[in-house]
Amino acid sequence: MSSYAKAGAYSGLALITPISGWICYKAGEYLNHAWNTSMLDTAGLILGCGLGMYETVRQATRIEGLDKKK
Repeated sequence: MSSYAKAGAYSGLALITPISGWICYKAGEYLNHAWNTSMLDTAGLILGCGLGMYETVRQATRIEGLDKKK
């Protein structure tokens, strides 16, 4: 993969964690109102950020070619 292709692939990784954190936070906020609870927005934020970081590492590993089994 050329350096320009890698740069393009890496530029998209910068948004994965914040967007997934925001989406899960909003889902938790909705569930707070629907179920009359108080902590689901925080749990959603933590879950979303964790899943976003996992996906970022997984995609970076794929871009670098480190996921190939030897």
